[in-house]
Amino acid sequence: MSSCKECDFFFPVPVEDSDYALGKGDCVTPHEDAKGRYWLSKPTLESSASCSEFTTSQQAVLNR
Repeated sequence: MSSCKECDFFFPVPVEDSDYALGKGDCVTPHEDAKGRYWLSKPTLESSASCSEFTTSQQAVLNR
């Protein structure tokens, strides 16, 4: 099973940030509605099981 760490939407928290913890990151996913495009962010751990939003650059190439 894939983990959040392998997803293109996973961004690790930088060491210098106040909320840094080993393996902690943010899942930042793009969305769009009638008003325009926006991004949602939620905290996650790199070892968490991947969700339905999971994607990698390699998948994007295969879906062309």
